[in-house]
Amino acid sequence: MLLSLVCALLFSPEIHEHPGGKILPSEKYIHVISETESPVERVSIKGKDGQAIPAAIRKPKGKGPFPVLIHFHGAPGGRGIEKLVTWSRGDTGGPVWERFLKEGFVVVTADYRAADFIRLADPTPPNKVTYVDDGQSVVEYAKQLSYADPNQITLYGVSLGGDVAIHTASRVTIKSLILGAPAAIQFLGIQFGRNSPAGNMLYDTERATKNIQGIKCPVLIMVGTRDFLLKADHLLHDLLDKGGKSVRLEIFQNGYHDFVMGPQGHVGRDEPLMDISLASLEIAIKFAKEKPREH
Repeated sequence: MLLSLVCALLFSPEIHEHPGGKILPSEKYIHVISETESPVERVSIKGKDGQAIPAAIRKPKGKGPFPVLIHFHGAPGGRGIEKLVTWSRGDTGGPVWERFLKEGFVVVTADYRAADFIRLADPTPPNKVTYVDDGQSVVEYAKQLSYADPNQITLYGVSLGGDVAIHTASRVTIKSLILGAPAAIQFLGIQFGRNSPAGNMLYDTERATKNIQGIKCPVLIMVGTRDFLLKADHLLHDLLDKGGKSVRLEIFQNGYHDFVMGPQGHVGRDEPLMDISLASLEIAIKFAKEKPREH
């Protein structure tokens, strides 16, 4: 009985709540690493069907091997290389990309093909090449970089990029997976109710179970209380936990949809840098550096 209690405490689902909501100036947290020290490399990765997948790469000084952070942005896909470059340099005010670079990670800011939002929750037709295949192609490319440690790959997906990232993590071997307000709609087959985007939620049990079985790495989910995907992310956490996966859910008060990245330059959206943006960044860095738990 004592052993059972200890195991329950050690491997119980982790859900933590964080206060916050103060807006901060972003200037001191961006452009902290010059392109002289770490120039942006623009690359084109060949997808499964031959389609080009743009990516912007920055690396620390030296030969490595370095751990790698691969970032998949939110919807829509097909942003193009120049947008990826601005993110990787922190031009929009988001501190995450440069901070991981400063911490010694190669940072790969990757694109993916656009998705059909109307039919996003539908099952994928057999043999159709999707953004999940793009995610897998990016990981395989990163593992072949001469200065990368292929055993130290972390994926960080935000919003729809979270769906790309978690799908990818179910197919390839990576060290860890970070999800910022993931829209795991395709992954779980989530159908939202008509009255509220977060109400009357249904999901495809068979698909979710099958996809979750493929997850082998620890998962960190971070979401804000002002996010319409909060309930969906609770669902994702609970299903991963039920499937025996190592998963944490960090909930931040007053966090908007993708506050974890800070300002991203989205037209018509108020996306300030917040104290919780920096707090979530610290958690993400610590998580990416952690040694995997031995169960």
